[in-house]
Amino acid sequence: MARRTNVIGVYGGTFDPIHLGHIHLIKSLLQQGWIDSILLVPAKQNPLKLTASKIPDDMRLKLIEAALKELNHPKVELFTGELKRQGLSYTKDTLKELKTLYQDELALIVGDEVFKDFPKWKDPKTILTLANLIVVQRTPSPIDTIQILTNCGISDFTQQEEDQFFSNQTRWVRVVKINALPHCATQIRNDLAKAWKIGDLSKAPQGIQRSVWLLIKENQLYAVN
Repeated sequence: MARRTNVIGVYGGTFDPIHLGHIHLIKSLLQQGWIDSILLVPAKQNPLKLTASKIPDDMRLKLIEAALKELNHPKVELFTGELKRQGLSYTKDTLKELKTLYQDELALIVGDEVFKDFPKWKDPKTILTLANLIVVQRTPSPIDTIQILTNCGISDFTQQEEDQFFSNQTRWVRVVKINALPHCATQIRNDLAKAWKIGDLSKAPQGIQRSVWLLIKENQLYAVN
């Protein structure tokens, strides 16, 4: 697939907490070469997840900073624009802000299960005028990319190869397969709550980096109130 030299991947999420599944996805996409760098974008409030985080935004940010410092990858940076805005975090607004800061192409990174809800997002048509789209296939379920885009009211994409789709506006959507790790933020939070409840913090729950674990212990995060 032809593209300009520099493509910035925009990887948003609540990261509550950030875990090795997120880190593995980042490393996998950079290794595959479809993007040149990644901006990690923590959401203040996901419009489709109206339950608030169990920890303050500033502590969630510290966990992310610790994870990225431990990762130590020169092509991965943090963008905190959504945390600085009030209210719900809409991808359209973030991409508009990023377009004023970067001259490179943008490629929004979403998981396959999230992509299935793309028609529910705020103004998906505008999103796909601002950025390309990388859909990370982490499950064996097939993805009907054209149908999902059609459900968004977007009809100018055509399939040119098995996992590549192009629009008349020169935007592209690519489905990328990775060997996803089986870690889940919900399970990690549950494991942490149980550990605090029984007072056994002798070992970290599976799926989080050492630096993140040390901060969680030090600040008693995700404990049941």
